[in-house]
Amino acid sequence: MQNRLPLTLDPIKTAQRKLDYVGYYPAQSATRVERLKSDIECSLSFYFDEQKLCVISVDAEVTLEQICQRCFKPFITHIKVKNKFSPVKNDAQAEALPDYYEPVFINELGEVDILALVEDEIILSLPIAPVHDSKHCEVSEADLVFGEIPVENEKPNPFAILASLKNKE
Repeated sequence: MQNRLPLTLDPIKTAQRKLDYVGYYPAQSATRVERLKSDIECSLSFYFDEQKLCVISVDAEVTLEQICQRCFKPFITHIKVKNKFSPVKNDAQAEALPDYYEPVFINELGEVDILALVEDEIILSLPIAPVHDSKHCEVSEADLVFGEIPVENEKPNPFAILASLKNKE
């Protein structure tokens, strides 16, 4: 059985202990992600890398309902996120991080809001315009084409006159 995960953690102390967490966040606690159909299953690892940077590795999965933007019917989708973060106190530290880590800001208590971090990653992984697979959608791709594109008449080159002037010289 999985455990409920903590909402906030001190990443430095947790990384010093090299702790890993496997558990879930209840769907009702994720207030910024709508239409969740399952709890957010999550795996967290805290450690220091070879550069002595604190690293938070996040793997999360959730099932949610989205509205197809072609047929406007709901459909179920499965979202998986995986990323590595490093806690920072200010923008200068965030700029100095290697590109393979995302910065995550620590609060005044030295803690990171892990639930907000996971919610952010889920929100960022959502498609801008969610749609069914073409074979499952009530609206076919042929229904999305309206009319025909007119064939454009060939227009004369506007620079042809300049070319004729050049030839006269």
